[in-house]
Amino acid sequence: MKIYKTSITSQMVLSLVAASLSILLFGALFHVWYTLSHEKHSLKTESSLEAQLIADMTIAPLAFFDINGIKDQLHRLRSDKAVVRAVVYDANKQFLADYSPYHISPIYPPVPALGIRYSKTSWLPWEFGNLTITILIKERGQLLGYLSIEKKSDRIHIFLKNMLISLFLFSLVLLSVVYAAARTLSQKILQPILDLSQTAQEIADTNDYSIRVSHTKENEISSLYQSFNHLLTETQSLTNELEIRVSLRTKELENSLDTLQKAQMQMVQSEKMAALGNLVSGVAHEVNTPLGNALTGGSIILKESQNLIRQIQEGTLKKSTLEHAIQVLNDTATVMNRSLNQAADLIRSFKRISVDQSAEDIREFNLYHYLEEILLTFHNKLKKIPVDVTLTGDHELILKSYPGIYAQLISNFIQNSLIHAFTEQTQHPAISIDFEVINEELILTYADNGLGMNEAIKNVAFEPFTTTKRSTGGSGLGLNIIYNLITHKLKGKITIESEPMQGIKFTITVPLPLEAPALTTDLSKK
Repeated sequence: MKIYKTSITSQMVLSLVAASLSILLFGALFHVWYTLSHEKHSLKTESSLEAQLIADMTIAPLAFFDINGIKDQLHRLRSDKAVVRAVVYDANKQFLADYSPYHISPIYPPVPALGIRYSKTSWLPWEFGNLTITILIKERGQLLGYLSIEKKSDRIHIFLKNMLISLFLFSLVLLSVVYAAARTLSQKILQPILDLSQTAQEIADTNDYSIRVSHTKENEISSLYQSFNHLLTETQSLTNELEIRVSLRTKELENSLDTLQKAQMQMVQSEKMAALGNLVSGVAHEVNTPLGNALTGGSIILKESQNLIRQIQEGTLKKSTLEHAIQVLNDTATVMNRSLNQAADLIRSFKRISVDQSAEDIREFNLYHYLEEILLTFHNKLKKIPVDVTLTGDHELILKSYPGIYAQLISNFIQNSLIHAFTEQTQHPAISIDFEVINEELILTYADNGLGMNEAIKNVAFEPFTTTKRSTGGSGLGLNIIYNLITHKLKGKITIESEPMQGIKFTITVPLPLEAPALTTDLSKK
């Protein structure tokens, strides 16, 4: 821009207007680019989340090829007016169901390429075409199908046009204000102050306190500049020191948090392994008796058979001796078979429960019989006190859920009762477990008549590391694990009722079948 010889005021006005125009133009272009990128990214992000939510909601109907169920889930998109159409394909890329508020032809091409893209059809920079997002529908790594959603991107170019109009109007107003202010204030006597103001604004925007100002004349302005430079020096020193302190403290906090998280994870795993170890020790003790009987029976059978062989070889075998030996062998084989069957049942129960606790897979199981098997593994520990255990509930109730979670819950409850509830002073220690289905909810209660909890402990019972036995090795994670399993995995809730010396009662409520795996038995029996 050519500068003609004019008054200092005019030069300053032209310089200020030109500088303001350049900065405004660059800032407007940058703002448009940044805002446009942000809006496109925001649309992609929202669309991805929306598509993933719909995909998750179609897993259940897609797994059972419930076309109406899939359409119901797709119709949830009706609240999004930008959706042009949504299509669900099966794992073989065959069309299953669609949602099309604009009644687009139902004849669909093959599954679009996975990912997100704009179908730009115009040369105009604010026209992007429709946005298409295609994702996989998976359940535990198994491909169930594909979901493709096509949306209009009108909101972007509408937003862009409105922003350009606003920027244009804002620019006109701003340039008018700058020109008027420059004509009024841009006089030589005010120039140093204006320079100082611009410098202060630059420092505020960039936080660069190394900037310094200078003034050649010895007057009040020079004193102001010196004071300003001194303030910058002090601020820069304090800022650098503060940044160093913040950096060191942040690093210390990050290290502490990382250490705490690792320790918590290790303790959670240790707690689960301890429960599994208790299961192993209980089963080992219970299996010992039937196996001992089987070994004894084997020895008797071997001895009697050897005796018969010897008498046959010597020719001294009598009918009475043979009849007696056969009776002994038959009785011993019966006892031996019964003992081996008992041991096999114990081992089979242990195998099922241990696998359930480690795998956490969904399967169908009889809740009553499964709880009986869990209690069987604790028979050795419960009879040492001894504890009277009662289990009540529908013997025919079949659940399709996570059996390992129920094993973990009951195991942790029993361990807590054995460690915290019962003492030598407890009269007739007892544990009761009851379950029933009410209004499509499984209500499971666990209660003991032990020491109970006071109000302070009860308020923090489910928080991690809360324990009254830390001196004897308690980790304080038992009830925290129970709480997380119920609320996060089973989508249920748990409550505590307890008073000191009055025992404790846990009530677990698990929704069925809305948020939990479906109940396969006839609930009307209850």
